[in-house]
Amino acid sequence: MIVVITIAVLVAAVFGWFQLRDRIFDQGVEAADTCVEGSAVLTVAADPDIFGPVEQLAARFNDTAPVVRDHCVTVQVRATSSDAVRTALNAGIDNWDVEALGARPGLWIPQSSGDVQAVTDRGAVDGTPRPLATSPVVLAVPSAVADALTTVSWADLVRLQRDPQALGLGEWGALRLALPTGSDSGATTLAVAAIAAGVRGDPTTALTLEQVSSRELISAVSELALTDTGASATSASTTYDALAALENAPGPDGPVHAVPVTEQQLASTDSSTLAAVEPQGPAPVADHPAAVLSGDETSTRAAAAFVDFVRQPDGAQLLTDAGFGVGETVNADAVTAPSGPVADALLAVLRNPVLPRRATVLLDVSESMGTAEGSATRLQNTVRALDEQFQRVPDSTELGLWSFSEDLNNSLPFRVDVPTGPMTAAIGPTPRRAALSTTAAALTPATGSFTYASVLVAYLDAVAGYVPGRVNSVVLITDGPDDSSLSTQDLLTDLTAAADPARPVAVNIVRIGDNSDASTFDDIAAQTGGTVEAVSTSDSPDLIDRLGKLLY
Repeated sequence: MIVVITIAVLVAAVFGWFQLRDRIFDQGVEAADTCVEGSAVLTVAADPDIFGPVEQLAARFNDTAPVVRDHCVTVQVRATSSDAVRTALNAGIDNWDVEALGARPGLWIPQSSGDVQAVTDRGAVDGTPRPLATSPVVLAVPSAVADALTTVSWADLVRLQRDPQALGLGEWGALRLALPTGSDSGATTLAVAAIAAGVRGDPTTALTLEQVSSRELISAVSELALTDTGASATSASTTYDALAALENAPGPDGPVHAVPVTEQQLASTDSSTLAAVEPQGPAPVADHPAAVLSGDETSTRAAAAFVDFVRQPDGAQLLTDAGFGVGETVNADAVTAPSGPVADALLAVLRNPVLPRRATVLLDVSESMGTAEGSATRLQNTVRALDEQFQRVPDSTELGLWSFSEDLNNSLPFRVDVPTGPMTAAIGPTPRRAALSTTAAALTPATGSFTYASVLVAYLDAVAGYVPGRVNSVVLITDGPDDSSLSTQDLLTDLTAAADPARPVAVNIVRIGDNSDASTFDDIAAQTGGTVEAVSTSDSPDLIDRLGKLLY
């Protein structure tokens, strides 16, 4: 009897425990379902080109009444340009400007992985972002232009932008590639990075800041910044603005003949007049990574849950229907997206291109240039500053070097040391850069300073050798007044007579130290449309900076 009673008690206890456990579980589920911790909002900052489908998926997710850590979660999606979020995160996520950018996001879907790479060292990203939806960058062009681009590479676009004959379409002229840099123009950055990588010759390896700062790439990107009509290829407009301009004027006389866009962006316009052309070689790709941003556990878990929801078959289908590719990997042959700093450097060159120049440097080698300043003479300091510019100027520049003093070349006060010509054109067997450097280094101070006569002859030569589409100038570097009998008024009269409105040549002047002829130099510059840059001493970084403005 005792055994039977004991067994009955044990069975009752076990049954009671299971009942209690189920009740506790049911109470937990009920508590979760009623969101005992209240509601929570997950803000998603999505690049404008993927905002639409992400917003639709957020609505579907919200319809499932998601609960995360006893919070009823609602997802709100905001269209925000990738560069705006990148800049804000680099300033520190805790310093997020709510007034300017809205609520701080818990999930960021930029256009490119390069945007994320720019902020990973700031501790702003939780985990490793993976691509959510991809779309290759292509060129939107009229059909006639599309037929002419079937065999070109990304690197070829530099030549096509510069040379009106290269496209082979006669009345169409050059490519006229528009490069908008407005709020939703990430395709421009990806395209320019692909062009720069192609010029460098290694399109699948990430560009570095050092490479973007090289003469080769600065020259190439600068040439993209101007069309064959002399108009700027860049603007503060958006990609869709540029597409609209192209569609409204798709003929040979239009200011724009091509616009870099993602394949999805072009498809979303339903354009019947524009075609997509993908230049040969590795392509840039907008991969839209899903980056969970650092925050409290509820936010990070909610972001992860939403990303998982988007990756489900229904979400993938919606993205596919919107024109995106789906999957977590990008073609290994794709052009590596530029990091944020590299993208900023590329855009900086686009917005402030090194314009093609034709300049004759007219260097004073009179006796006063032998004056010691610092550890060297004025002439040595000036030659050192010039040499830095000789090495920096792009290949598209035309440069020459003249020196002047008194009776420097028989009875002439000036001497043509290196004739003005393209940097790519050698002087005999010697590359022009080397010829400029070695010739300048060999110069020594002479006697008097016949500045006015030398300026006049150099100006006449520059007008005669004028090259359209370039900044044509004479760059005078001097430390003293003129010693000749030619008066200021006679010089200005002769310059006026030599001027040709169709061949404008500026006389830009770098004045070293005090100079009693300062007002005359101001008059020369004003009359020819030039400038005067004054430096107190040749032994100063200011001299390098002033010469850089005039030659680079």
